[in-house]
Amino acid sequence: MAGLVKHYQNTMKGIPQLTNNWGAMITLLDAVLVNGFNHVPILSLSKSNQTSITATINLGSGHGFIDRQVVRIAGSTNGWDGDYKVLSADSASITVECTAQHPSMISGAATCFTAPFDFEIVFQTPADSTEPKRAYRSTDPESLGLILLVHDFCVNGAAVTGSKFAKVGVVSGMIDIDTIVGNQMPFDQSSPNANWNWDGTNHGWAKWYYARTSTNNANDTSLPSTANRSFYLSGDNNGFAISINAGTAWASYVFSEFYDTALRANNLVFSASGLVGKRAQTQALSLYFMNPIRIGTTYDLNYAADGGYKTDWVFWFNRDGLDLYSKGGYPIVLNMCYLNSSGNSIWTYNFHYDLKNDYYFPMILNDSEGYIRGQMPFLRFNAAEISSGLTIDIDQGKFFTYRIGNFNKATLTTHALEQR
Repeated sequence: MAGLVKHYQNTMKGIPQLTNNWGAMITLLDAVLVNGFNHVPILSLSKSNQTSITATINLGSGHGFIDRQVVRIAGSTNGWDGDYKVLSADSASITVECTAQHPSMISGAATCFTAPFDFEIVFQTPADSTEPKRAYRSTDPESLGLILLVHDFCVNGAAVTGSKFAKVGVVSGMIDIDTIVGNQMPFDQSSPNANWNWDGTNHGWAKWYYARTSTNNANDTSLPSTANRSFYLSGDNNGFAISINAGTAWASYVFSEFYDTALRANNLVFSASGLVGKRAQTQALSLYFMNPIRIGTTYDLNYAADGGYKTDWVFWFNRDGLDLYSKGGYPIVLNMCYLNSSGNSIWTYNFHYDLKNDYYFPMILNDSEGYIRGQMPFLRFNAAEISSGLTIDIDQGKFFTYRIGNFNKATLTTHALEQR
């Protein structure tokens, strides 16, 4: 069943955790993007009748699969290999959605596991490397073919015991894991390695944080706790969004293609902390800047304006279809948004929505010149005032919502479980 949106959370059985150890992000991305996890032998599979569009898979106790996730069957000899949405799960079995053409039983030594997003690793460092690097790319033949390059280690000389983050960027071409031959973003022509190295002041540039101290305005030298971090991902084979409880607030990052209404073709939206401007290792970064929504009683331009060291959102192509960095342009950014504390209105620079009920609204991608470019894949606004914690809203299209922290500075973002 191609095109299924897949989602993952830190409580899933067998999923790698985001610890306070360098390399944890790459270990997680290897599992969810490429390899899958939690391989369980299938004991039996049955349909109630030949034309049924559901099947029950008996896996034995402790299988660990949950409702709404996507599982993959491999090793069958009669056409059952593929991906399936879990409709329900109990302690020993799962019920999945299938087609009337599927056989009523399964043959072969088949296994069931959590399906990955179906990216590939184009280049990588050896498995025993102390400086893990990965170049990930979608396997969809119709994708843009852009590479998510990830370095997940502390460069010699930087603060090894401080914040943990993956240095990330978008690359159009490479000949090996250490050699970029195409365009990349972010990129500084005067300092080509600024996104990846330590220069005595800046440790990298664009970052996906996964372990930070709980202190709000902390820098990268501050020691995080040893606890594992909560996280959530949703996506498909053309991109994904990841949200991480990196400290006392959540960070949301995206690497995904989307349909650009200005180009009338696919583009890519990419986000990271500090993407628009380099930040010194000793410079404080507010946790509240790491999410696209700000909740409060007053409108604060610090949360809406471009610049600073929050999570920034950029496009690969401008409205003329040109790569921004290769043409010497400045990245087009997604305007930040504000949700007032009564839950009635959302503002961006150019839009106003009247939210009178608890609805899920798309994040409109509008560039810094005021043009609507499309819709953010996988992430939504939620106008509801929910309590702290994590919730699944099954009645309104199956969305996953979190809200963390003090109400005046909380972040509120929703992942769509079954749609882009």
